[in-house]
Amino acid sequence: MPTPAKSPGHWRIRITVGLLALVTFAGALLSLHRPPTPGSGTLPPGNPDAHRAIHELVVYTNPGTTTPQLPLWCAVREGTLQGRVQLQTRLWKTAAHLQSVLLAGEGDLWVGHVDGFARARERGAPVVLLAVTGWRKFALLSCDDSVQGFADFAGHSLPYAPMGCPSVDILRAVMGEPGGTIDFEPHEPKQLALKMLKGSARAALLPEPLVTTLLEKIPSLRVVANVEDEYARINGGLPRMPIAGIAVHQRLADADPALLQSLLAAMQEAAEALRRDPALVTRVLPAEFAEFVPPETVVASLSRDVIHVEPAQAVAGEVEKYLRIVTPEIFAEGQGLDPGLLFAPATEKRER
Repeated sequence: MPTPAKSPGHWRIRITVGLLALVTFAGALLSLHRPPTPGSGTLPPGNPDAHRAIHELVVYTNPGTTTPQLPLWCAVREGTLQGRVQLQTRLWKTAAHLQSVLLAGEGDLWVGHVDGFARARERGAPVVLLAVTGWRKFALLSCDDSVQGFADFAGHSLPYAPMGCPSVDILRAVMGEPGGTIDFEPHEPKQLALKMLKGSARAALLPEPLVTTLLEKIPSLRVVANVEDEYARINGGLPRMPIAGIAVHQRLADADPALLQSLLAAMQEAAEALRRDPALVTRVLPAEFAEFVPPETVVASLSRDVIHVEPAQAVAGEVEKYLRIVTPEIFAEGQGLDPGLLFAPATEKRER
């Protein structure tokens, strides 16, 4: 039996429905794959702050980079930027992965190591260091009471993690000839942690919060020394290093410096709040990070780590001194630090 012919109106309806479905599907795909435009969106109607824009920003981070990102999460979740900035989280897995993300210009904000940002900038990445937020991370751990410091490993091997961390270069610069005789053995963090747990490694150079994790699991383990305390010998007595921080896309630095100034102020206020009440960590860190590092471990690590936020421009001298040791290749002969690496408000740029 022949199929009845469809009327022109019937076909118009089917075509219209199909087009609407296609547009809806395309819009969904775009919302999933296109980074939100900074400053887009508004607060829900009826909100007393509805006249203020919501800034939706994509942030790349790593759950193990604990302290350096705490002020950022606290600022946008419980601080002065609550309700004004929303972060969409993307994870980087390795330093090489972060470099590829930076070079591709993916995202708006990045939490990572200062030397990695400097290398990426030198290679043409649109990255600007907004603030230094990580200052004390690396400790010498040992189960042997006879070990008193790094000098005890002169002429011997010392395992460390992660591979490529700046501690090795720092110790060699500080210790001079004795440091040059230490055989630093690179490991992946999980690999070295397992060696410590099995007792096949009796000492190691490791970062927080892995330090705290191992101290909780190995009763005989103790912190012998911190790299940052050694660095104080050539850092004007300051027992800290500009290890990690928050960087922003050049596009955002150019388009909305006022937002970044607000972010800086909010992170400094959040850092003070976290110092007063470390338990805030359990509320501000994304819940999904707990499977990597329990919030309780992060809180415990703060007894050795430090929460402190400095605008990158305010510590330019410290950043350059540090980078000349860990990334000497980015400095052309006779040249200083690339001024474009450090965020400066438009007014400061005009005054230069």
